Amino acid sequence: MTIHWGMLAPENVKPSRRRLTLGLGRAVMLYNEAAVPGLGGIWFIRQAALALLGIRVAEESPYAGSKIEVANAIEALACWIGYQERDWSRGDWRLRGPRKLKSLQDRGMEQTFRRLKSPSSYVTQPMRMSCVEALPGLGLVDASGSRFNSFSVNIRGQQLIDAVFGERGQGRLHLPDYLRDWVLDKPVNFTSSLRRKLNPTTDAGDDARIAMREALAFPGAGAERRRNALVWMRRIDRGDDFGTTPDTDWGNQPAEIDDNHWKDLRAGAALLQTRDAAIGVLANIEQELVAHSRLDLTRALPEGVSASLEAWRKEAQRFLALDGHGPIDAAAAAREFCTEALQSDVHAITMLVNRENHMLRVTGSVVVPTAAWRTDAALRVDDATHEGSDIETDPEGREDDSPMRAERDVLPPSISPRIIYLRRLSLDLEGRLGTFIEAQGQN
Repeated sequence: MTIHWGMLAPENVKPSRRRLTLGLGRAVMLYNEAAVPGLGGIWFIRQAALALLGIRVAEESPYAGSKIEVANAIEALACWIGYQERDWSRGDWRLRGPRKLKSLQDRGMEQTFRRLKSPSSYVTQPMRMSCVEALPGLGLVDASGSRFNSFSVNIRGQQLIDAVFGERGQGRLHLPDYLRDWVLDKPVNFTSSLRRKLNPTTDAGDDARIAMREALAFPGAGAERRRNALVWMRRIDRGDDFGTTPDTDWGNQPAEIDDNHWKDLRAGAALLQTRDAAIGVLANIEQELVAHSRLDLTRALPEGVSASLEAWRKEAQRFLALDGHGPIDAAAAAREFCTEALQSDVHAITMLVNRENHMLRVTGSVVVPTAAWRTDAALRVDDATHEGSDIETDPEGREDDSPMRAERDVLPPSISPRIIYLRRLSLDLEGRLGTFIEAQGQN
């Protein structure tokens, strides 16, 4: 059961899926940004290129729909084509929405813009959403605001579009031109060449790798951290195999990462470890409610609750010992959370239940269920650490591309997923990402 670093629900969410950030969403986002500034959730070249393509087509066809609608529909079309090329087999993280898209195909629906721009046709959390920070952060768009609809493709973004999808020229099939007709509901014959260009799993090509390397080097406050972290990730996968030079110990700082960067990474990980321990407390409390319907905090705590409370306090003390590294606002929120763990049992549990703020409440000194309580949605004791969990904790939003355990195993525990996404992007820059994804599926 995998804990996702995200709040938004993916495709066909089960009713029991729970959003559980404990009021730490902004702090986690700030620590992620400190880990790899400007990267957002981008982890492969075509992900960024598809988002840019959607913006460009929407700009050239302003009456077709908003930039979000056009980009989402183009991404859905790309994934539909990608799954068709794979005969609907899963396992490639660069594709999303298999159930909804396969259902459309099985019902004989055509791949029209009108159909695919409907929110019901594709996932609620498209890959485009992970690009909102990265496109301006990497200098690929000009932005009049922070929202996707405010973005405009600039010359650097156009260079990436051309590198991935092909330049205009005599005798060339220029994909953006065909997509402009497609969003205007004109008939378009998507030839095998166009389908290959649109397929998210197609190798981006050398020109696209050059354009993305230039984007990662885009000047700004975080450029040096991005550059250093990228060098580190390259070393992790040096040679013909993957993970050949792992770094798994927080006590061993990589030579590529400077002191302040490493301390920020460590502090962010320590916060996540503390949060996961707190989720363990909530899980034990909820299991008590399943068995007894209430938990009286004035009496001796059940063994599971007491042990998990001590584990939370231990992790909180570890974070506090790091002396508040990280962005100021994130560190302050994290210190407040960790300090709450060190209060008396009654106060610590009360404040934690208040942070949960959905299925539990404290009345007097008794923890009881709220009207939203459902026994089948109660947290299990291992939900914070076991893969496939039905809780969501990450404010940045992830779906099928969430970090795999094998990816985490070559890096220090609980490190920001942005480091993992940068590793994937590093492999894409070397033309090895497809092989890597395939190898992960065989583990």
